[in-house]
Amino acid sequence: MVKDTVKHFIFENRKLIQNILRVLLVLVSILVIGTTVYYHGFPHPQETRDLLLTVNKLFFLVFILNYTVKVIIAQQPKAFLRQTWLEAFLLMLVIYDGISYYVFEFPIINALFSYLRIDPMSTKYAFFIQFFLILLVIIEFIKSTRDFGKIPLKPGALFVWSFVILILGGAGLLCLPSINTTGTSMRFIDALFTSASASCVTGLTVADTATYFNFKGQILILMLIQLGGLGIITFATYFATFYKKGVGIKHQYALQQMLDTDSLIGSYGLIRKIFVYTIAIEAISATCLYMLWNNYPFASSGDKVFSSIFHAISAFCNAGFSLFTNNLYEPGVSDKYILHLVVAATVFFGSLGFPAMRDMFEVDNLRKRLKMPWKKWKLSTQIAFYTSIALVVFGAICFYFLEKNNAIKGMELFPAMVASVFQSTITRTAGFNTVDMSILGTPILIIFIFLMFVGASSGSTGGGIKTSTFVVIFASMWATIRGKKMITLGRRTISHDLIYKAFAIFVFSATYVFVCTFILSITEPGTPIIRLLFEEVSAFATVGLSTGITASLSDASKIVLIISMFVGRVGILTLAFALSKEVETNAFKYPNSHIMIG
Repeated sequence: MVKDTVKHFIFENRKLIQNILRVLLVLVSILVIGTTVYYHGFPHPQETRDLLLTVNKLFFLVFILNYTVKVIIAQQPKAFLRQTWLEAFLLMLVIYDGISYYVFEFPIINALFSYLRIDPMSTKYAFFIQFFLILLVIIEFIKSTRDFGKIPLKPGALFVWSFVILILGGAGLLCLPSINTTGTSMRFIDALFTSASASCVTGLTVADTATYFNFKGQILILMLIQLGGLGIITFATYFATFYKKGVGIKHQYALQQMLDTDSLIGSYGLIRKIFVYTIAIEAISATCLYMLWNNYPFASSGDKVFSSIFHAISAFCNAGFSLFTNNLYEPGVSDKYILHLVVAATVFFGSLGFPAMRDMFEVDNLRKRLKMPWKKWKLSTQIAFYTSIALVVFGAICFYFLEKNNAIKGMELFPAMVASVFQSTITRTAGFNTVDMSILGTPILIIFIFLMFVGASSGSTGGGIKTSTFVVIFASMWATIRGKKMITLGRRTISHDLIYKAFAIFVFSATYVFVCTFILSITEPGTPIIRLLFEEVSAFATVGLSTGITASLSDASKIVLIISMFVGRVGILTLAFALSKEVETNAFKYPNSHIMIG
């Protein structure tokens, strides 16, 4: 009877109860994140740690209450339990542990940790409890994304703000004393620079990742790289999926076109493939790297595993962060040429773009091509792959002949060829280096600036104006020279809208780089202009290569590069669309006029 009364009361007042629980969950989620950051970010005596751990355990009660109410008001409780099995499993484990502790005085989780010879009040146990809580917070956040459509922002603006939040959040965490080896807070401008570099998968650093940051700091940087690297695609697809009721059809269509899918369902399905490709390539790369470190003197096998994972993720996301002070030019690593080729291959696949990889490697597409050998890749895939190969070959040849008496002087043929191919591949998108960048000559720096400016392919983790933009502009120029009115590629006509967009990206990007380089020449008066231009293009194209001047830059110069990394990551047109007001109509035309050109 009491049970039915409670059910009836909850059902009759479900809206009010749900609103109260929603507010309570938001507050508890903020407290969970805050206490976790406070626990790990600052040094504490054991009494404070125990108190924080007890408070964290109490937070579970709110999640249990929220889930119980949802089960009661669900029209089909069994179906609801099946849909939320992970949340149910986590909460049942917590409830079981609580009952075993308060009723039988035999805490299951404590007993498990004791069996594993881990102190129940140790940091590892606290991490286990906090991991459970953070996982529950993430689940609630994912479910709340249905309300994103109510936010009065354009999809592009929402995407831009997601990176702003990621960068600022990362900067705040990097300022914590327990994140670095000095035990003091990092300067905010340096933390902001590092967070922007990691979130925008650039690789420029003002502090040595290997020695300045401890394991916590390196894990944080790795998380920012992974979130930032996949964000440009997964966030867009995610918002397209949940924006079905929140934005107009043309917004959804724009996101669909950006992801190169046939439908919104295809965009939603691409999320799973992105994660499959990412996990597969990063896992294969990490495994290969682990086997190729050979006799490098790591402190432990755990360090060797972590270094393999870190460099695999950094390579696929085209970040260029390294756990070696001298990057891959580190003694003991600079002569591991097969390892260099694995890193270069990982970077190359990361720069191709997920739509291109899906077209090339999806099982259904491979089967179709086996049955129909004449069936080709999509035009966008052909542009991404063949242009990337051409740029790598061009860069490698230039590097070999321009630096054979400088950076690669004294090397035998095979090491010199590997170094040339590696630097050419890396220069377009990532910030790894196997040679001393500070001694490179001006001619190769100019070639590298060109490669960085072109960058990776559309839908990838890399930056630059993109290979498709470069090809369309080149095709347009060639058609103009030959007097052709229509621009064709691969027996396909390129629309004027795409041509206008390509030229807009090129002009905006070139103008932005010119203005920023001019500002840098004012803030860094004693630095050669070629090095400032190299640094700016590296930041804007989210490459991360440097001639060695990054750490010595003034705060004003760092701010310029932070903005450049951000603009280059979200895309200069995306940022312009997000900030601009859409015209009400363009259904009119003025009379034609002739203007002298050239």
